[in-house]
Amino acid sequence: MNSKSITVTVKFFATLRQYGPEKEVLSIPENSQIKLLFNKYNIPDDERRTIILVNGCPHKDLKTVLKDGDLISIFPPIGGG
Repeated sequence: MNSKSITVTVKFFATLRQYGPEKEVLSIPENSQIKLLFNKYNIPDDERRTIILVNGCPHKDLKTVLKDGDLISIFPPIGGG
């Protein structure tokens, strides 16, 4: 069986850069979900309350399926007082 792959770009911002590069282009299996990226970069569970944008649109579900050419931006949660 020949599985296809897609190319996505991942960008980490602020404190989350400790887990991954500022920007990286990846080849991942077709039908991969956002959670694959969190596992690949070993982002701990307590850091998973992040703000995720896919092509500029907010996504909260780590089960969102990624598509070829997607740009995934991952921000730490916004703190406030």
